[in-house]
Amino acid sequence: MALVPKGAFHGGVVETDDCRATYEELSAKGVTFLQEPVDRPYGVEAVFRDDSGNWFSLTERRPAAD
Repeated sequence: MALVPKGAFHGGVVETDDCRATYEELSAKGVTFLQEPVDRPYGVEAVFRDDSGNWFSLTERRPAAD
């Protein structure tokens, strides 16, 4: 995608089974987070950006209620 390197993509979602653990792992590798993991109605979310300025939501979905 040509938009990604230009920093014009501006969003996407990366799903994970454990947002807090993935946040710690990626932070240790130098990923820049704009928001630490927080509880949301839909699950746990952290927000990070890439080197081009595009931002992404790292999301752990809350299990569906039965």
